Order: sequence, then C-alpha cells, then structure tokens
Amino acid sequence: MANVTVDQAKLVLNAFAAIFQNNLVSKDLVTWRKFDGEMNDRNGLTVVEQVVPDYTTTFTTNAVNDLSGGVQDTVFGSEQYKLTQVIGSSMGWADFVKIRDIGAARESEALKSAALRLATDIDAYILGYAAKASNNWLGDGVSAVSEWDNVASGYTRLKEEGVEDNDLRAVLTFGDKQALGKDIVDDNASLADLGEGAYRSGFQGSVAGIPTLFTQQLPALTVGTRDKVSALTAGTADSATDYEDVAISGAPGQFKSQILNIGIGSGTETLVDGETFTIDGVHAWDNRARKALNHLEEFRVIGNYTATGGVVAARVYPALITSGPYRTIAQAPTNTAAVNFKGDPGAVLQPRFIANKSAVVVNTADLIMPATGTAQRKSLTKVPVSVRMWQDSVFATGEHRIRFDVALEANVRADGRRRIVHINGQ
Repeated sequence: MANVTVDQAKLVLNAFAAIFQNNLVSKDLVTWRKFDGEMNDRNGLTVVEQVVPDYTTTFTTNAVNDLSGGVQDTVFGSEQYKLTQVIGSSMGWADFVKIRDIGAARESEALKSAALRLATDIDAYILGYAAKASNNWLGDGVSAVSEWDNVASGYTRLKEEGVEDNDLRAVLTFGDKQALGKDIVDDNASLADLGEGAYRSGFQGSVAGIPTLFTQQLPALTVGTRDKVSALTAGTADSATDYEDVAISGAPGQFKSQILNIGIGSGTETLVDGETFTIDGVHAWDNRARKALNHLEEFRVIGNYTATGGVVAARVYPALITSGPYRTIAQAPTNTAAVNFKGDPGAVLQPRFIANKSAVVVNTADLIMPATGTAQRKSLTKVPVSVRMWQDSVFATGEHRIRFDVALEANVRADGRRRIVHINGQ
C-alpha cells in the first residue's frame, strides 16, 4: 500500500471539492442552510421553522371596530425540515495515489469523473424536487415551452400569488431553448434583428426577463391510474377548514395542508405525489385585493395513495380555507364537485418551472468523522456544504477504499409551494 501523506490527502480533497462546487448548477436556484450539529447515519436531524401570524384589517366609519367579542387570535404556524440523506461517490485507490501534486490533481480523470458525477446527481435531485413541489401548473403538462407567453404566464401566476420579483429563476429544457428561438425566427418577420440574433447566437440565459437555466436534468412525473375527471366524495362539501387547524406541520412539507376525500375510480386506482388538480367552481383567492381570481385554485397531492373502493383520503396543499387572512379559496366546493387532474391516467408529464429562490431550502450538515480509517472534511466556499473524504482498508483482503460523502436534503419552505409554478406549452 502506497504511503500517502496528509498533505496529499488534502490536495485530493481540495481538488475534488473545487470540481464539485464549480459544476453544481443548482446552487443559485435554492436557499441553503447548514445545521450546527454533526450528522451520522442514524441521527437524522429535524428542525422546525416558525411561521409568523397574520391579521385581518378592518375599516369602520365614525367609530372604532367593536372588539367586544374579542380580538383576533395570534396563530403561529410551523413547517418542519429534515436531514436524513447522505449522497456519496467513490474512486479506486490506484487512481488516488497517482495524485502527487496540483498538476496531477487537475489532470486526474478519475477525480474529475467522481466529482462531476456527484455534482450531476445532486443537481438532478434538487431540480427534480423543486420541479414537483408546486401546486400551480400552467399548460398541458407535456408540451415544450415554445412561446414567450408560456414563460410570461408563469410569471403572472407567481405575481397573483404575491411572490416577489427578486431571485426568480426559470428552469427549461434545451428543447425549449430551440423552440423559443424558432418561434422568434419563424413568426416575427418585423423583428428581423432580434430573430437573426437568436438564430445566430442563441439565448443568453434570460426569457421574459427571468434568468433561465437550460438543462436536461428535469424529471418526468408518471401520474397515477386515477380517473382524469374524478369527484369529491359525498360529504366533503364540509371539508373547508380553518388555518388554526392546519398551521402546524405534522411532518416535513405539510404546512397548511389537509386531508381531502376524493373518489378517483371504482377499485384500487393510484394517486401519485406531485399530481395537481382543480375542483369545479373553486376559484383562487387574492388575500391582498380581497377578491376571487379568474382561475380555479390548483391543489397538489402530498404523498402516494392507493384507493379502496375507488376512494382515497389524500393530503393536499393548500388547505381549503374560506375566511381570514390565510384564505386560499373564494368558495367551498359543492358536494361531490368534479375534480380535474392534470394528465390522463398513467401519463408521463414533463414539468418545467419558475421558482423563487426562497421556495426550497437545502439543509446540510457536517458528517461525523469516522472511528476507523482516515478522514477529512472540506467546506465549500460557494454553498454551506462540506465534503467528507474517508480512506479505509480491509486487513483480511488488502482492499483499499476511498469515498466522498455529503449530507444534504431538499425541503419545501412554509408556503414555498406557491413560490413555484410549473409551466408547459398549451
């Protein structure tokens, strides 16, 4: 076994960390937060975020508001975040011991491959999580984003939800980039210079004024076998709830969500996490303007379900709240109102999305230093993540092993789902 010095181990780890963070394209898409405690493979960490209360303003004439019935309740909500996931990569010992200086570290194809694979897979994980988090979904769920209006419509929906302009990012595919360029070149003869520029040099990372990432790492969502047009079960017209009953998240991602009984077929049909639907007659509500919006409220399924007798008790976001400062819908659904899911049964949907950076938080922590072998940690400079390199040998077999691990997990912020919108073409 080669005699590897501590300095050489540091050199390898530093080179790995630099390659990893320089190729992590999702780092500017989400918020990052590092826990203070160390994490091992058994002590999954959980933290609770407090949600501050909101209040209703009253207007009265020639008198103050009558508070003889009491003042408004001060209701604090909470969302949970968890960190239970370790993501790792590894490489052979023979490739490791070849790296003796900075030049060798830069030229090591094995080191590059391990770091790039880790960055690529973490990007796919974070992008996949963010792409499926939202309850709002514009378009047919499949078609390419081929017109400026497809992106602008997503921006409009976010503004209707009260989302700030700062730190918005759009994530589209390379096929969308091609389709958007073709739309300008083919359909805007009067904009010859703009069309020519798009044809010649492509887009420069901004569509409809929103910084845009083009990637092939967006996920596909295979929806359940549920009927496309389903219905609330009898009695769910009374399913409207109060914010006080849904303000405390029982598990990560459950803030302001509730159970809704839905008839999705006649047997053991399925409903999949990330699916979205509307309910006939249930319009979204604008709490700032205090008026119903022109579109139906969209709901997201949280979790996977299999029907019993065609019925599921599914957790959905947002909860059906019909009054107060946290109101989500203009009116409660009628009894057995129709439920309209995105996509036919078993369809494969292709979400693109626009997100505010504060919608998703990626929680990280330092991994515990192992009791055997040799290990070091390196903190990245661009995101609060540390990479642990662990070298170990097996006496009985003479096997020598190197692994690189990071602890991170994506979680949706309280009300973060409304800060993301899926978009497709029509």
